Amino acid sequence: MTKTLYKFLEIPCDIELALKNFALENRVAVDLEADGLFSYRDKVCLIQIAGKQGVTIIDPLKGAGALSGFKRLLEEREILKVFHGGDYDIRLLKRDLGIKTVNIFDTMIASQLLGKEAIGLGALLEEYFDIHTDKKFQKANWSERPISGEMLEYAALDVSNLIELADILKGELKAKGRLPWAEEEFSLMEQAEPPPQKEVSSFDVKGAGKFTPRQHAILQCLLEVRDRVAAEWDRPPFKVISNKVFMEWAQNPPKNRREIIETRGASKNILAKLSDQLLAVIKSAESLPAEKLPKRPQFERRPPLSGEEKKCLSALKEARNKVSEELGIGGGLIVNSATLENLARLEKDGAKELLEESLKGWQREVVGDILLNIIQS
Repeated sequence: MTKTLYKFLEIPCDIELALKNFALENRVAVDLEADGLFSYRDKVCLIQIAGKQGVTIIDPLKGAGALSGFKRLLEEREILKVFHGGDYDIRLLKRDLGIKTVNIFDTMIASQLLGKEAIGLGALLEEYFDIHTDKKFQKANWSERPISGEMLEYAALDVSNLIELADILKGELKAKGRLPWAEEEFSLMEQAEPPPQKEVSSFDVKGAGKFTPRQHAILQCLLEVRDRVAAEWDRPPFKVISNKVFMEWAQNPPKNRREIIETRGASKNILAKLSDQLLAVIKSAESLPAEKLPKRPQFERRPPLSGEEKKCLSALKEARNKVSEELGIGGGLIVNSATLENLARLEKDGAKELLEESLKGWQREVVGDILLNIIQS
């Protein structure tokens, strides 16, 4: 892996000074490292920034009180912020730090609009700079301290070439006349909102589709216990007890503490610690009256496509795929299949309105009239 020079800052006064210096630049590269695989709710564990003064890595876990300058930096319209696949980072920053990131250039989106097959940062660094990256820290625990020098070098590499890469990709977008498309996508990224916290549901567990209402009741109770414990222990639910174990119990409920502790596929220490709670909720779910058993959420089922609608959908897909081939970019990026099906179901008068609502400006530019003509013909 290529070595990158960087400064690692933990002391608040050092962080504040570095952020003031970055605020004097006209563009910076930004990346985050989080710990979603190691905590109940992911959090920002490292902040990497690159600019004319080089690469700086900030430890927000130790210097949390010095991040007001980071907020000002990302919210300053005059400074370009370069990310690679920044959607997750931007949502995380908004949720945890109240930061609305503006004036964005995303090298992954730029690569998609250029029709590149390999859009990962490692692939792009290899293509343009002959830099070979090591992926061994992709699933590392970034919340652990002290953090190794090798991990910091890995984190530094994520931003060290981003500004130069953005310049190259911007030039290629201009040459193809697609820079306005990218700018529209970047503008939409500014509006990204954190997803709402979703309640656990047995109906979301893969493989439980054919469970009886009683089995769903048991599974639901177990999931709720695990979620509460995971929050208390600050670890991901799957690192408490797996869905596989819970599904086995839902189908063949353990009858006593010994059967719970002897279950394979889970930590005996965890099972012993939680056995009384787990046994209690299983017995409670087993005794629920039938009218209180969970019911599968009802979704409005759409009627199957008519013969004419199928013909229309086929023509729409064929036209979309032709444009995709001509532009050299993925068909799903131009317009997804769900939107095409919605169009196929519409009367002619509603198609234009749906195209206006569903497609971005650049998508309407490249395929909107083609699709509308097919529907109206």
